Amino acid sequence: MVKLIFRLTIFIALICLLFFACSSGIEFSPDPGILRITLESDQADTTITIVTDTLTVSDNDVFRITIFQGKVYQDSTFTVLYPTIESNSQEERAYNLITRENHQYQKFTIFESYVPPFKYNKIQFGLDSDFLKLRNFDKIQVVTPNNFFLILETDFEVHENRMTEVNLRVSPFENVVRYKDTYIFAPIMEVVGI
Repeated sequence: MVKLIFRLTIFIALICLLFFACSSGIEFSPDPGILRITLESDQADTTITIVTDTLTVSDNDVFRITIFQGKVYQDSTFTVLYPTIESNSQEERAYNLITRENHQYQKFTIFESYVPPFKYNKIQFGLDSDFLKLRNFDKIQVVTPNNFFLILETDFEVHENRMTEVNLRVSPFENVVRYKDTYIFAPIMEVVGI
């Protein structure tokens, strides 16, 4: 009986030793942060020349664009961005680039996602334009070059359990050029705040 108790004690001690000595192989993973990317049109860019008419934007005008496939990079490693925190897949979203209220362009959120807390150095997303509708003019088709992806080299850091907001600005009319009978929108954006 004593031998049985001794063997049982040794067996339990070995099991406890193995249990506490083994690791799961899973390393600690920090909680994500939230990255919000906003876009606003340059308040000074309010006129465009269509054929021979110079037009100033009004509160009811529309310049429709579509934004899709957002990513942020840490060198060659990337994280996918979603339009909202509740989104579970990348989806394209349409925006009116010249939405105005009280004669001021409005800022809107184009991406808001949980991302790993790292230092990032690049933002990339696709952009396509659709049409421009100003006052009494018919819709003007505005095209964007095929497979147009904006790449913005900028350094920023996302911290664990905190929100980081990156603010972008574009000049909507300054970046529209006429080529023959076509209007082309090839935007140049800048980071104006983090």
